[in-house]
Amino acid sequence: MNALSEAATPRARIETVVPEHAREVAPLADLDTAVSVRKVDLFYGEKQALFDVSLDIPRRHVVAFIGPSGCGKSTLLRCFNRMNDLVDSCRVQGQILIDGTDIYDRRINVAQLRRRVGMVFQKPNPFPK
Repeated sequence: MNALSEAATPRARIETVVPEHAREVAPLADLDTAVSVRKVDLFYGEKQALFDVSLDIPRRHVVAFIGPSGCGKSTLLRCFNRMNDLVDSCRVQGQILIDGTDIYDRRINVAQLRRRVGMVFQKPNPFPK
């Protein structure tokens, strides 16, 4: 079984266990939202890797993305600093707002965005070969 089909299995389980109305994104009235993701789909060529992702990340909160290998955690995180732009076949649809600014707006300075939005991996390697 390949990673793509393994990643689809948990999604299928979620869709059967959680009713659709419970998956609707509700605004977080009491929390100041730092990152807002709306209906994000990501494609590598013709293969879709992210499907209709929507979530809010509150300011001053610790958030963890957990799941099996190949389920899209790093792919979603790379959308936040537009590292996927470096992949020729990658295409992102939907909207990602950081502090209310659409980071996929053509006027965004991507270098400044990447200085502001970093990533730390589980096994960091500060001096790659």
